[in-house]
Amino acid sequence: MSKYDKKAVVSTLSLAFVTMFWGTSYAIVKDSLNSIKPFQLMTLRFVWSTIILALIFCKRLKNIRKKDIYQGLIIGMFLFIAFFTLITGIIYTTASKQSFLVGAYVIVVPFLAWAINKRVPDNYEIIGAFIATIGIGLLTLNGSLNINKGDVISIFCSISFACHMIAIEYFKKDSDPIISTIIQFAVTALLFVILTGIFESYTINMTPKMSKSIAYLVIATTVIPFLVQNIAQKYISSTSTALIFTLESAFGGIFAIFFLNETMTFRMIVGSVIIFIGIIIEETKLNFLKKFKINSYSTSSDSESV
Repeated sequence: MSKYDKKAVVSTLSLAFVTMFWGTSYAIVKDSLNSIKPFQLMTLRFVWSTIILALIFCKRLKNIRKKDIYQGLIIGMFLFIAFFTLITGIIYTTASKQSFLVGAYVIVVPFLAWAINKRVPDNYEIIGAFIATIGIGLLTLNGSLNINKGDVISIFCSISFACHMIAIEYFKKDSDPIISTIIQFAVTALLFVILTGIFESYTINMTPKMSKSIAYLVIATTVIPFLVQNIAQKYISSTSTALIFTLESAFGGIFAIFFLNETMTFRMIVGSVIIFIGIIIEETKLNFLKKFKINSYSTSSDSESV
């Protein structure tokens, strides 16, 4: 295995680990909105994320280039639009339904990558994406398939996250992932600060519970995950990234069971398994089956020779 392949494997496992924390974010955001306004929540989340990451990597920022700022601004705009539609959409729909609609970027990314980055998705990527989408649907949707305003907004959120992944892939060859992440956070934070001042208020009543929720959203679902994503996408494609991120719905279901006392139904178990199958198909290209056939053929030939 080459050095690049090893980094690709580590990147894949790191992104899978990240989805575990992202899977918890929908329920936490939905619960937090009972005590804080949407733009206020996003302002706190991204302002603190920007400050923390900038303090940790302050020496890195001394080497910032105009190109880094330009690229970070573009990627940051997609990140802002994604979270703007995420936080407004969840007000009008359920967390589980939004989880499915946002997760549908797995079906959008391969074709956007084809159109923008000129990277033609192979059959395994397309099949894996469709299978994972079916799994997300089984995992998160209930009997009601009605489309409301929140669902439409969440679809735009899905497209924005897809564009965010494609943009990271597009600029990955000549970018510092850490500097890029900081700029993305800064752009998103600034725009939410402006929206908070226009539509809400800078006066926030912080309770101990809210402080803990903000801290968790900042560290576990923003700073670490997006930093990992920006680094990992240097070694794996946006299509692979989107497919791995479908695990977010599975982890979201598990989180709901342990922390929100929800029930894990048979359909949810089947959905989780189908998601995993989709990822296996895309990531392995079913090479293990090809090797099995070769080994079986070799064994059979040896037996006939004897």
